[in-house]
Amino acid sequence: MTSFLTRRAHVHDAHLSLRRRHSALRTCITLFAPYGFRATYHHLTLSAAIPRRLEGDPDALVRAVEELHEARVLWLARAEEYAAHRRAEKRAGRRSVPPPRPWWLRRTWESPERVWHLDPLRHPSLRLSE
Repeated sequence: MTSFLTRRAHVHDAHLSLRRRHSALRTCITLFAPYGFRATYHHLTLSAAIPRRLEGDPDALVRAVEELHEARVLWLARAEEYAAHRRAEKRAGRRSVPPPRPWWLRRTWESPERVWHLDPLRHPSLRLSE
C-alpha cells in the first residue's frame, strides 16, 4: 500500500505521463475522501477545473491534489487533538466516548453527511479545508 504523500509527489512529478499522474490523484482520493470517493473526485474536478483532456491543463491535477492535501493536514491535526483529548480522559477514568461521537467514528447511517455518499453530485461548494 502506498502512502498519500508518495502519490502526491507522483502528481507533482512532471516527468510522469499525465495518465500516471491522474492515477496517482485518484489513489490519493482513495486514501483520503472526506465526502466518499465519487463525491470528492467530483468536487475536485470542479474546484480545480480538471479538463476532460488533461493535456489542456496539466496543472489542474496539482491544484486538485494540493486542495486535498490541505484538507488532509487539517483533518490529521484535528484527529490528533481528539486522540490526545481521549487519552487524557482515559487517564482520568472516563472510558466511554461522550455523545455526540465525532464524525469519523460514526457509522454511515448515523452521519448527517450520508447524502454525499449516496449522491456524488451533492457536496458543498466550499474548498475541502473549509
